[in-house]
This record gives sequence, C-alpha cells and structure tokens, in this order.
Amino acid sequence: MDYLIRITKYEFTVKEIGLLFFTFFLMENTFSWLVMPNSNIILMYEKLLSLVIYAFLIFKFKDLQRNEMVYIGLMSFVVIKLIFESMLDYGNVFQQLTLFTILFPVAYTIFVKYICRTFNFEILELLAQFYLLLYVVFMLCYGAGFSFSLEQVNMDDYGPFSGDSRIIHARSIFMMIIPLIWYFDQFLRHGKLWSFILFLFCVTIIIIHQHRSVWASSIFSMGLYFFMVLRNNLVPISRLVRTIFSGLLLISLSVFIIAQAFPEMLNFFSDRFSEILDPLKENGTGKFRADQRDVYFPMVLERPFFGWTFEGFDMKNPLVDWWPEKTGQHFHEGFMEMLFYHGFFGLILKYAYLIYLAFKAWSKNLDQKSIILIAFSLSGLLFSLNYVLPLIYWGVVGLCLFYLERKPTNDDEESFRKPEHIVIMPKNVPDNLN
Repeated sequence: MDYLIRITKYEFTVKEIGLLFFTFFLMENTFSWLVMPNSNIILMYEKLLSLVIYAFLIFKFKDLQRNEMVYIGLMSFVVIKLIFESMLDYGNVFQQLTLFTILFPVAYTIFVKYICRTFNFEILELLAQFYLLLYVVFMLCYGAGFSFSLEQVNMDDYGPFSGDSRIIHARSIFMMIIPLIWYFDQFLRHGKLWSFILFLFCVTIIIIHQHRSVWASSIFSMGLYFFMVLRNNLVPISRLVRTIFSGLLLISLSVFIIAQAFPEMLNFFSDRFSEILDPLKENGTGKFRADQRDVYFPMVLERPFFGWTFEGFDMKNPLVDWWPEKTGQHFHEGFMEMLFYHGFFGLILKYAYLIYLAFKAWSKNLDQKSIILIAFSLSGLLFSLNYVLPLIYWGVVGLCLFYLERKPTNDDEESFRKPEHIVIMPKNVPDNLN
C-alpha cells in the first residue's frame, strides 16, 4: 500500500513526491544548491537526468499526443544529425553533450506536461508557496552579505549566486514572478489581507535584488495578466480599476516616504531603472549583450539553418578571453545561444510552444490558473533577451500547457487530490461527516 503525504492542501503518494522532487523541483538552481552545494555535481545530475528523460519519452512515444510526437520527432532528427556529425568529424558519439542540454528544454517541456497529465499534478499554488519558502531559507543560509552596493564577490563556485552583493542570480529571482502573480490574483479575487502581504513581499524581493531584466519581465507579465483577466471577464472592471488606483496611491506614498527619509536610495533605484530604457549605456551589462549580437549574428547568417553546432565550441571567444578554451561562447542571451549553436531551426523548435501561448493569450475561455501561467511563461520571451532561461522555467511552460488542456474546475480553492484518492460522498451530507 502506497502512503499518502499531505503538503498544505495537496496529497501525494511517495512515488509522486519522488517524481516531482527529482525531476522538477531539483531543477531550480537555488533548491538544488541547498541539497548538493557543488556546481559540478548539479551539472552532471542535470545532464544525466536529461538523457534519462529523453530516453523515457522515446520509450513512451506512442502514449504522447500527436503534437508532442511531432516535437520529439523533430528534436530526434536534430540529435541524430549531431550524432552523425560528431562521429564523422570527431570520431566519437557526441563531442559536446552541452549541445544536447541546450536543446533539451524541448523534451523537458513535453515531459512535465506528460507527468502532470498522467498524475493530475495541478500544483500551481504549491509552486508559489515553494518559491516563497525557498527564498526565505536560501537567504537565511547565504544572505548574510546582502547589500545594495552591488559589490563584486569572488567565489570558487558561483552556483546559483549572482557574484555580487545581490546574492541570488537573476534566473532564480525571475521565477519569483510566479508567486507575485499568484498572490496578487488571490488578493484581487478574494480580498484577503494575507495574500496582499505576500504579494508585497514578492514585490520587495524583486525590487531589492535589482535585476533589471526581472523588473522588466515582472511589469510585462503583470500587464499580460491584466489584459487576459479583462478579456475573459473573470474580474469586474470596477474592482480591477479600484485595485490599480489603490496600487498607484500606495506606490506614490511609498516613493514620497522614501524620498523624504532616504533620498539617495530613490536616486539609486532611478538610475538602475533607467538602464532598462537605455540598454546600450556604456559599461552596462546591456551593452555587452548588444556587443554579442553585433559579433555573433553575422556568424549566424553564415550558417542560418542548423547553426555552428560542435564548431562553436572549438572557436575562440571573439569578445573576451577569461573562459577556458572549448567550453563554448557563454551567451548571456537565450535567443542568440540557440541561433548560434542550432540555427533558426533550433530556435523555432525551442520557442514554438511560447508562440502557441502568445496566441492562447488572446483566447476568451481561459481560467485564472492558465492566465497566471501564460503571463509568466510569455515573460520568458523578454527575459531571453538578457539571460538563458533556467531549465525549470521550461517545466513551468509544460505545466501551463497541462492547465490549458485540462477541464477547468469551478472551485479554484479545491484540494487537488488525485482522482484515485477522492472519496465521493452523497450530496447534503453534514460537514462533520466529510
């Protein structure tokens, strides 16, 4: 008999907990660092898991939906092409496994969607709770050196760290958009003070860590959320207008208080925010990404269809010399990474589901949870202009696709037990008997 484990309002079997832990939650860099604080071990685990998951999808190929079969088929075409290329040019099966891991999010999205469909993993609220708790625990363990100074920190193993006094890398702070939208949605629909406090906590986290790519992505995702909520008539316009107006008043009051008490801080954050509007500012990180585009895009046009593949690891980095040879070009931008290594074919293959979600955002039959996940997922398009998206992000995209295909529920606050664990009772049974 399999034991049930209850986490908040969710119930899982031991097998389900193990599946989520090892194939989903461990893909979050800050969480995996708490479990095994060594980048080499984490990277090796992710590479081995990627091979296992890909083999699993090939084994379960007949159980996949038709569109999933197409994506796995196209990815397999690229993999087979790379194997033949490696054997002919380098004399081994796969010269650089990193090329596979760059493409693996295609399979990982489908894998997460498949297991969510199989086990009915409606875990959006759990995911929001997970990120809030994870942030608190991680900062308690490693946040002692946090400050607003942006002072560089030299480390032997950077792992999920930002390399400066912000402590946590932008790719993990980016995932805080999930609880940000979730708790705002809860406050908007139910007016709970606790949801509003947690929403403000998320806002504070995103602001104080000063990752401008996350600031822009958060604003973009909230804008998409408002658009979809209005389009689907899920919240009265009057309530939404009151909430926005109250928010603007709260922001104005906060800015006034900060300007009076800490005027230098307001100027500091204003300067940080201004670089979003001026990404080519000299000595800014946006300028380095622009330089990468200027240098690498002409090279992409030399091999536009399937990219430079293994040769991209052999060539010297044309911009900097501080990375070891034959370790790749170390792109800061997700789009450029795919274009350079896998060409336009790989780029379209990897981001095709996001294009699909962009079309779904215009739909008029979306439920609240799908809206939250679409808003977050599409913010990844903006974030990809600044960083390579983390693997768990693509898992959330798979979760989003699952929510879009499931039958919507009438009660968003229900306890998401698996169907085999639900006890069906007659109507009108007294509450104390349930």
